[in-house]
Amino acid sequence: MITSTLSQLHWYKIISPHFEKAIQHVLSTDFTGLETGKYPIDGDSFAIVNEYTTKPVSECDPESHRDYADIQIMLAGVERFGYTPLTEQPATTPYDPEKDVALYSIASEDLSYITLHPGEFIIFFPSDIHQPEVFTHQPDLVRKVVVKVAL
Repeated sequence: MITSTLSQLHWYKIISPHFEKAIQHVLSTDFTGLETGKYPIDGDSFAIVNEYTTKPVSECDPESHRDYADIQIMLAGVERFGYTPLTEQPATTPYDPEKDVALYSIASEDLSYITLHPGEFIIFFPSDIHQPEVFTHQPDLVRKVVVKVAL
């Protein structure tokens, strides 16, 4: 997991050629005016513009992916993310290769939490279990971009 401000995202282009293309796309695109939906970046990576209201931690499932890393970029609102390294935790919903997701039942005290604000990003790799969509003090309308980077 990596997190920082959007002004520091350029440092992570060196991870792979797919990250370089995806980050270059992010840095040259104004997502604020785009409608919610899925937008191709290249043949392997894509961006999803989301808008939703954050929820209590008890309503948010921790998840992991195998084929894609997530770059989650906050455009508006505040969102809290749970995190723990993926080690031997059993999935409560087995990995679905079509959706590239497995879901977990992990107590909130077994996760570390970080709060993101507009202009900040977080990167999750397949070695990370993450719990998105959690509210901080109260539900908040969030607008964010999730860039799915092929690995």
